[in-house]
Amino acid sequence: MKNYSIALLGVALLAFTACDRPVPPVSDNPNDFDVAAYVQAEIDRLQAKQPAVLKSVKTEDQPDETIQLDQLDWADELAIFAEADINKPTLREYYNREEEQTADGGKIIRFTKTEDAKVPVESLYLEISAQDKLQQLRTVIRDENLLFYSKRSATLESNPETGRIQGYEVKGVQKMIFGDSLRYSIMGTL
Repeated sequence: MKNYSIALLGVALLAFTACDRPVPPVSDNPNDFDVAAYVQAEIDRLQAKQPAVLKSVKTEDQPDETIQLDQLDWADELAIFAEADINKPTLREYYNREEEQTADGGKIIRFTKTEDAKVPVESLYLEISAQDKLQQLRTVIRDENLLFYSKRSATLESNPETGRIQGYEVKGVQKMIFGDSLRYSIMGTL
């Protein structure tokens, strides 16, 4: 009886693995820029190189605090840009896509969420050079639940020839249900 149970379990596992669906492609459109891959490659490059960064932080009515940093956790620093990845088939139905060609042979791609979509990324703007390098990424991300509200606008600027990050800025507001709202901005220049 024990051998029968093991054989039955093996057949059941084989049946479940045979029913796996193939992994869908990351994008329906081969012309789309892979934000997740770009951000991860930049995180890896910057984590290894650790370039000096001039970072400014401002909250509410406080004066800017600007310091030069020689060490940063780039995964944390660029996390908001990784959140802007909407290049997944399950998310695509929630966004309207517009594309236009620029005079220099590049392209601009805009994604805006549909009116009834309940997704955190409200918009994504990508400016791609003629060499298929990212020049600018802008996104607006909103998180909201019964206790917390957060809205962040983030911009990432890259060298149009190399696609490497030159600077970034995040402006946001967050509010707890029983507290005041906090407005802040963070800017980094490499």
